[in-house]
Amino acid sequence: MARLSKFRSDDARAAYLRLYDAALSASPVQVTESDVETSFGSTHVLHAGDRSKPSIVALHGSSISSTSWVPLLGTLTASHSVTMIDAIDEAGKSIAAKPTKTIADIVTWLDETMRALDIQRSAFVAASRGTWISAHYATAFPEKVERLALLCPVGIAGGMSPSFMVRGLAPLVLPLKEGHVWRVLDTMVMPRNRKLLREQPWMPSMSQFICGAMHFKMSFRNAQPRPWPFRSDCDLDRLRAVPVLAVIGRNESALNGPKAAGMLRESLPNARIEVVDDANHMVMVDQAATVEKLLVEFLGDVN
Repeated sequence: MARLSKFRSDDARAAYLRLYDAALSASPVQVTESDVETSFGSTHVLHAGDRSKPSIVALHGSSISSTSWVPLLGTLTASHSVTMIDAIDEAGKSIAAKPTKTIADIVTWLDETMRALDIQRSAFVAASRGTWISAHYATAFPEKVERLALLCPVGIAGGMSPSFMVRGLAPLVLPLKEGHVWRVLDTMVMPRNRKLLREQPWMPSMSQFICGAMHFKMSFRNAQPRPWPFRSDCDLDRLRAVPVLAVIGRNESALNGPKAAGMLRESLPNARIEVVDDANHMVMVDQAATVEKLLVEFLGDVN
């Protein structure tokens, strides 16, 4: 099967993979790696925790990989078997064989991955762009989604802010320096927490983000477009049968956090919608303890 190269050079890919492996080495629990084949290419999968426990599927945000879940693995694996999937169209270890041109393509790819992993039903925990993907998956296959935890959701309730879109699309059209990417990252956390991005446990993921932003091939020059959640395009009525937790920073830079929360409460009256004070887009960084507490409560609620 032919492969679509994601990186601008073999050296760039090798550098990214070294950062990926370094991030995994910092995990507080053992993580195993595997690959499964889909019609869209080879999907790279990480797993942590006791496989006899209830399943969680974790979907990462844009311009990063499944290693971004490493800081939360100690919490998630205490009660669940955690499967982390590298998106087929992002700068991870998955290798695309054909483009994912629409969100429907991504949903098809994800379902093929789930079936290849023999995961028939699971809770989902997702961040940023991963929330958009998981919400669309839940509307297409509600019987396969036991519950849905959405951290810093986008594309579900309200569109992205223009400034956030410009920052997000910059790597697609501009050659970026490391300092520029750091400035982009700094806009996603509260000012007092910018130092946390440069320390453990977040530094390995941020290093990957920077490498990916600088060296992942530009969509306009490579036949691998990446669908983005520019606007709210999810049929929320179809999510009403699925237990949902949404965690949104009050100071969210991707959208108007309180407004998005209000839209979700109106559309999903049975969902748990939490607006977290002193938190920006990377709510897991700004308020780690609060996010972990909310996840533990939600994932453990069997009523």
